[in-house]
Amino acid sequence: MKLKNVGIILFLTLLLAACGDEKTTVSSEGGKDQSGEENTAAEEKEGTAKLEISQQTAGAWIDSIDSVWVHSAAIFENTGETPVEIGETQMNYKATDGSVLGTSSMIYAVPQIVNPGETAFIGESTILDGTLTDESFSETTFNFNFSETADKPNLMETSGIKGIDGEYGYKVTGIVKNPTTEQQEDIRLAAALFDNNGDLLGVLQGSVDVGLAAGSEAGFELSYPELPEGVDAKVATIEVKSYGWTW
Repeated sequence: MKLKNVGIILFLTLLLAACGDEKTTVSSEGGKDQSGEENTAAEEKEGTAKLEISQQTAGAWIDSIDSVWVHSAAIFENTGETPVEIGETQMNYKATDGSVLGTSSMIYAVPQIVNPGETAFIGESTILDGTLTDESFSETTFNFNFSETADKPNLMETSGIKGIDGEYGYKVTGIVKNPTTEQQEDIRLAAALFDNNGDLLGVLQGSVDVGLAAGSEAGFELSYPELPEGVDAKVATIEVKSYGWTW
């Protein structure tokens, strides 16, 4: 009888442990690319935590030394009823024949924690290896994970946003302010670029890694990653998001 009770207790303990660490990894196919084709994909986990890619874009181009570049970006939207923490995202670059031309991993969204009804931005550019042309690239797919959280996004305030077509490429500048009562050791930023129709063109990301004191502000300049040729001429609106790390 005692042995049976021990077995029941052990089973319940393992069951509770399994339920206490919920995490979902999902993949999103398709998306909006430079041709304007769109295919959004909503993902959800058990319960009320949901995360959806509401917009995405991808475009390839050839630089002055004949390297084939691809830029991919997406907007995550929390369509659930509870805050979620977005983990690592992997981007998969697919060819017109369905094969994989390359991947990028350990890409993180800004902000990392998203409240219900709010969004986060993510973007990356890379060079594709092999004997290719810009026409070889077809689309980028996204593999990402998220989990329900009780933490807050720790958002910073931004102002004075401006897009500049500089000598070394397009960049976004502005002011970021720490509205909290604590020193922020690291400030992460992302700027989503939209055309006149509100369609996503690309995402720039960066940081103010020297930190920001409580109530103070600092200038920022975002010029990474590389953007497809011609994007700068299409930018009509810019939205910047920022959050802070406190160790």
